[in-house]
Amino acid sequence: MSLRLSEILAGGVLAAGSPAVVAGARTVSRARVRWVHSSEVLEIAPLLSGGELLLTGGTALLALKPAAQAEYVWSLASRGVAALAVETAGSGRHLPPELMAAADAAGLPLIELRQVVPFVEVAEEVNRRIVSAQVAALRAADQLSQALTERMASSGTALEPLLEQVADALGVHVRVLDTRGGLLGAAGPEPEEDADRRAAELAVNGIGVAHLELVGGADADLETLETVLTRVRSIVSLALARHSRPSLVRVAEDELLRLIGAGGGGERLIELSQAGGIDPEHPLAMAVVRRPAEGHVDTEQRTRRALPSTLVVAHGDWLDILMPLRAATHAERAEALAALRSAGAGTGLTGALGPTAPTVRQAAFSLAEARTTWRLGRSAKWPDAVYDASDFLVERMAERSLSRGVVDALVEETLGELVRLDQRHGGDLVRTLDVWLSTGCNATESAQVLFLERQSLHKRLRRIFQALGGDPRGRGQLAALSLAVRLVRGGAQLRDDARG
Repeated sequence: MSLRLSEILAGGVLAAGSPAVVAGARTVSRARVRWVHSSEVLEIAPLLSGGELLLTGGTALLALKPAAQAEYVWSLASRGVAALAVETAGSGRHLPPELMAAADAAGLPLIELRQVVPFVEVAEEVNRRIVSAQVAALRAADQLSQALTERMASSGTALEPLLEQVADALGVHVRVLDTRGGLLGAAGPEPEEDADRRAAELAVNGIGVAHLELVGGADADLETLETVLTRVRSIVSLALARHSRPSLVRVAEDELLRLIGAGGGGERLIELSQAGGIDPEHPLAMAVVRRPAEGHVDTEQRTRRALPSTLVVAHGDWLDILMPLRAATHAERAEALAALRSAGAGTGLTGALGPTAPTVRQAAFSLAEARTTWRLGRSAKWPDAVYDASDFLVERMAERSLSRGVVDALVEETLGELVRLDQRHGGDLVRTLDVWLSTGCNATESAQVLFLERQSLHKRLRRIFQALGGDPRGRGQLAALSLAVRLVRGGAQLRDDARG
């Protein structure tokens, strides 16, 4: 259970601290606080689990160099911390611009407390409200579960009346979709296109055959919906079992994707492919799609409309997608990638397409590489929402084949000074070099990609060339630079003794 950060800032004990959001303001409206914690420990991130409002006096933090402050902010953001509040009252100090810039870049709300406020009182008040809300949600879920059970005992297992009862109790839209996106039942007011939702898998005889979705309006309490789902999904599954049983083909398709996802193979893989109508000797590509953190998107339906011959299985916020190809050609794969990107355009979805698998026997490798590509694309802030494994071939191969020591040595020798410039000044020089190299050293195209004036780009390039010891063109350095930039883009880090 959690509370909106905006509600906590608007009133209560924290208001006495004159809180001002100085960075990360764009994420405040959707940030939710699961717990309040206070600490001066700089290595606190590994001890957090996400959703915390972290309060700190800031003495130790503000004594750090800008690069270390930025690293602290990114460590909190990577753990999913809801917000960081730093008290500056009475110190005569303000939060440095480098710290605010790092918070903006990381999307972490940074709050300056300009008046003294007892942290223990803030924690007690907010955490008490969170616990009370959790108890209320559990009580409501238990009452609804009991009511549904009584209805089934007295009136039978018809699906629609049960969904209507859930919709009336929560004031939300309720629907059940099969694993192919088909509507099995619905009740309640029609949702907005971008409404928030919570979903849970419904299983019959241990096989996932449908999803129960609760779609709320702007004021919906998503944590309450989540709590209700855990209570009522088994009841709805029981009603569904009386009326809907999956076909043998559908069972084979779902089991095929689950086996591929688990890295399985052998004769069982061939049998399931044939039973699901997939030629085991034909090429294919595997893809993964991640649903957005907020907002309702009919992910499965969008994907199947764009790619009608695909197989899709959902697990949590993820989709695993098998995309049959007519031939193992670049044109076929490009067509599949374009269709996948079209399906996710403007939805907040992210995903990745793995390399072509010559047969279903290599499907697990394609899926694993798609997952790696998604992670690399997100860490590199790649502009496309659906990443192509081909664009990350160097990073994927390096991750599998090169030791950390080799990567660090290569990056240090080639880009060490440039990386340290970015770390000290919070710049974007490595990213600029990456774009410049990717465009074939074309300054005009690079400026367009980076949204810079040509004069600003040339100024950056002069700083880059100075750090590299001169213009790399004509000196046989472009290949090495391109490799090193890709290693940095893929998450390579300099050695501790080389960070300066």
